[in-house]
Amino acid sequence: MVYLTLCALLLLVIAALGWLLMRNIAHTIRDQKELALARDRLTAMNRTLQTLALVDSLTGLANRRQFDLYLDRSLERAHKLRSSLALLMIDVDSFKRFNDTYGHLAGDECLKYVGNALQSIEHRTDDLIARYGGEEFAVILYDCNQDVARRLAERIREAVAALAIPHRNSESATKVVTISIGLHVMQSDQPEDRQTLIGQADKALYAAKTKGRNRTEVR
Repeated sequence: MVYLTLCALLLLVIAALGWLLMRNIAHTIRDQKELALARDRLTAMNRTLQTLALVDSLTGLANRRQFDLYLDRSLERAHKLRSSLALLMIDVDSFKRFNDTYGHLAGDECLKYVGNALQSIEHRTDDLIARYGGEEFAVILYDCNQDVARRLAERIREAVAALAIPHRNSESATKVVTISIGLHVMQSDQPEDRQTLIGQADKALYAAKTKGRNRTEVR
């Protein structure tokens, strides 16, 4: 009888220890799942923050930081593979007058429409469309010759004009929002650095402005 009692007590102790062990294991598994879930959420948040850091909040296009990073990578790639690289610098014509006439909220809406027009033009996945700053935009075209780049620039210019956004104080006879574009192509056999590439495209943009706006100039 004593033996049976001791065996019963031993079984109870073993059962209690087993229950405690299983509970601890269950808690450990739950903690690991919660830790994994928290880690996944943190990873997703970091990816979101990284994306936001590279996107212009107004237009949804690449921002200046992403433009700079992508241009550096594109230049390095072009130099290594001896490829051409085209850059379009784009400026909304008479934008200060637009803001003065219609207000800054309308100016923001105008920039959104222009950004959408740029994005709507068919382009390759390697091309980058960015808001360069203020009313300026930029397009990087890897391994693209001058003729193809100019045709794309003209399609962009025509797409913005086709929006027919009223601009009664525009210097354009059409009295709608237009853009000017400066184009420069770095040739495969004549590598350039970032400053030279941007500088040449800026000079072409200035020429487009001085020659009457709403046009594409190549340098």
